[in-house]
Amino acid sequence: MKLGFRRHGKQFFFYTACLRGRPKILSQLKEGVKWPLLSACGEAVKATMLDFHQKNHALTLSDYVIMPDHVHFLLIVDFDLDPQFDPLGFIYRWRTCAAQAIIAVVRGISPDRLWERSFWISLAWYSEQRKAIRHYIRNNPARALWKANHPDRFCVIQHVRHPALDADNPWSAMGDLTLIASPFRFPVRLTRRLTIKEQEAALGEAMTRAQTGMIPISGFISPAEHELEYRLRNEPTARWIKALPHGLAAGYDPSVEDSRALAEGRLLLLSSFSPSVPASPITRSNCELMNERILSLCGEAVEPICTS
Repeated sequence: MKLGFRRHGKQFFFYTACLRGRPKILSQLKEGVKWPLLSACGEAVKATMLDFHQKNHALTLSDYVIMPDHVHFLLIVDFDLDPQFDPLGFIYRWRTCAAQAIIAVVRGISPDRLWERSFWISLAWYSEQRKAIRHYIRNNPARALWKANHPDRFCVIQHVRHPALDADNPWSAMGDLTLIASPFRFPVRLTRRLTIKEQEAALGEAMTRAQTGMIPISGFISPAEHELEYRLRNEPTARWIKALPHGLAAGYDPSVEDSRALAEGRLLLLSSFSPSVPASPITRSNCELMNERILSLCGEAVEPICTS
């Protein structure tokens, strides 16, 4: 692996390791409880994490969560204290120690077959990345419960058909499909060329419509559209459709914020692109196509909120 990190100063590594076959033996999720309730196996895994952290002063276990069948953690490494630290070798050593700790609690499990062969390591270069990772870790238990309690809202539906949708496009969706059927859909397109403050009137108008039961549709890409999405999330009665400028593949994993809205039945993720169209990088041409299809979806019954 070529992670391309510098061997000086502090570096941030985001790790994910999953149990083979995903047996839920490490913890239990419970409504109203922020963190998973650890089993004896989970406590054993936690002890190995803290042990590595305490034995090497170059390591800081910044954030972690032990889910029923997998583990996430953000590790800060001070290479000035340990310039020879190997982030790849670390995950192998830790998984071996964690496997031995688990089989000390549950007999009859082969340590070589306890963890999935593959795992995830990601470098977090910037503060915004680290903030997003910590946000993801801390909200992972809630997301898992939302998905477990509302599996229908987190299932990607391919080949969606509805009279409002152009049959020439390969529509797919995730969330509350009844939002497509609403006769009160309206498009929102807010430009990057104006500040949020300069578009306050358009934002206020969109919120007023949403508060009265209308369904805004947008890509929520520009700063002003991001602001509208933030306000919609904080308005308990608001519902909205989020159009995606890329495909919606079967294994699509929505963000924490989108997951919360999906679980509450307030959001529909909608794509008019083939599932093979990648989410990154987002292209201008796809954004333009998405905007055209949003306008077509809404028809001419309602004037769009649009500043340009």
